[in-house]
Amino acid sequence: MMDTLLVSFHYKPKPDFDFGTHNSFVQNGRADIWGLKMGISYHKRVRFGLGYNFMSSDLTQPLSMPDRGAVFPQVLMHMKMNYGSVYFTYVYFTNKHWEFNIPLQLGIGNSKYVYSYEGTNYTVKSELIILYEPMVETKYYIFPWLGIYLDVGIRLMLKDNPELGKNFNSPMYALGLFLGYGELYNRAAQFVKNR
Repeated sequence: MMDTLLVSFHYKPKPDFDFGTHNSFVQNGRADIWGLKMGISYHKRVRFGLGYNFMSSDLTQPLSMPDRGAVFPQVLMHMKMNYGSVYFTYVYFTNKHWEFNIPLQLGIGNSKYVYSYEGTNYTVKSELIILYEPMVETKYYIFPWLGIYLDVGIRLMLKDNPELGKNFNSPMYALGLFLGYGELYNRAAQFVKNR
């Protein structure tokens, strides 16, 4: 592995892009996480860079509001989670159609509840979170820029938000089509260069 890493850095770096979603859970509710990654790739073996991730699922919690009357109106609080990240991916096997790699991601951000009451927006129980997401990924390339992928991993909360009272540690998985954004960029750049 170390030999492959060292040899990869002798090659010219190329842009690395990725945008997609992973399925996970918060407590017993499904929580989809969308992520954008931008970085560099060495010899299609080593990729690293920065990312931004957010939870798109609408997980809610009722909240009773104080009122002067006998009735306490309820509003729904919406859970939010977003975090910036650094990522590193090592490709340990690749050929014309198959790729097996290990993506690692370390993130820092916050989780909170937001709600609206009488025309005013509120944010409550906001806390710093730190998390680690190790995964394994399999890709099958139909074309050099299009394929099918399967990701399996876990989200480990190194620092959770105790104010929310939810378990954010969770298995993560994804299955679907992918576009090789880096490959498309490289082909477009080569096309422009050869014109």
